[in-house]
Amino acid sequence: MTSQSLRESVLAFMTSNPTAWRIKALAAKLGVGVQRMGLELSQLNAEGKLVSCTVKAPGRQPEEEYRIAATEQKMDPHHFVISRKTNVRLRGAG
Repeated sequence: MTSQSLRESVLAFMTSNPTAWRIKALAAKLGVGVQRMGLELSQLNAEGKLVSCTVKAPGRQPEEEYRIAATEQKMDPHHFVISRKTNVRLRGAG
C-alpha cells in the first residue's frame, strides 16, 4: 500500500467510524504495520486532519488515541440536533 493510498484509507475509515482509535487497533483493521500506521497518524495529526489525546489507564502505559477532526467529517448538518445538555449531538445517538 502506498503512503497516499494508506492516507486515503485511514481518512475514509475514520470518517465512517468516527470513534477514537488506538494505533494497534487501526493498524490491524487496515492490515498495515503498527510503526507505519503510527507515522501516518502522526502526520495526519500534524496536518489537523486528526486529533489525538493520551489515554492513561492504571497499570498500563499511556497510549495515543486518534479520531477524525471535526473539520474533516463530511456529515450533513441536518443530522445534528441542538440539546440543552450537550449543545450539539448526533441525531439518533444515545
